[in-house]
Amino acid sequence: MSAQAFECVLARLYSDGAAWRLFCVAPEPLLEEHDLTAQEREALLAIDRIGLEMAVRSYALKREKCCRRGVHRGAPG
Repeated sequence: MSAQAFECVLARLYSDGAAWRLFCVAPEPLLEEHDLTAQEREALLAIDRIGLEMAVRSYALKREKCCRRGVHRGAPG
């Protein structure tokens, strides 16, 4: 597996609401955008959607809190 491509897809799902919504209804077009192996594609298609959704929501809440406090990546906070 090319961990970098796989992690790129996960990071996109965690941070991009439009990508997350697309993945939920039609994952293939999103997966086609990335240089994934067959194994990686299968793993993403079989991923625990409930757990992934929980992570997506958790990261969104954390980003929201940081924005409200004025804390940004790389800044002390």
